Amino acid sequence: MIVNFTLDKISIEKTGISKGTIEAKNSIKFLDVAESTLPETMKDQHLIKFKFQYKISYLPNIATTEIIGHIHFMSDKQTKDKILKAWDKESKIDQSLSRDLVNYLFQRCSVMALSLSQQVGLPPHIALPKIAIKSRGEEPKKEKPRAS
Repeated sequence: MIVNFTLDKISIEKTGISKGTIEAKNSIKFLDVAESTLPETMKDQHLIKFKFQYKISYLPNIATTEIIGHIHFMSDKQTKDKILKAWDKESKIDQSLSRDLVNYLFQRCSVMALSLSQQVGLPPHIALPKIAIKSRGEEPKKEKPRAS
């Protein structure tokens, strides 16, 4: 279970001029996985700290956004040992856990990166929803009856 999210670095650097077609590439990379200490009263629980890097590259060579931080994950001893062993052996994280962590990071970091990109005049790196507004007097489309 994810119990905390902390940041160490937030940066955005614009290195070129925004013109023409701009491509934004997102990446999330885990840099380190280590056990953290907990109070003695929580001896059945174990805390794992996942250090991550969230990066957006605006191509061709226009800007870079980087967010570095930690996700703190609470688990039991068996899960902790399995996670740390896999990381120490191959620098890998179990696919289902990795999916959950990446989804969490994408949700948290994308919003931050979106705000930063607006402040330096870059287009959004993710597709934003668009609302269709109906004219007054326009009737909603009726569904065709379904055949039974």
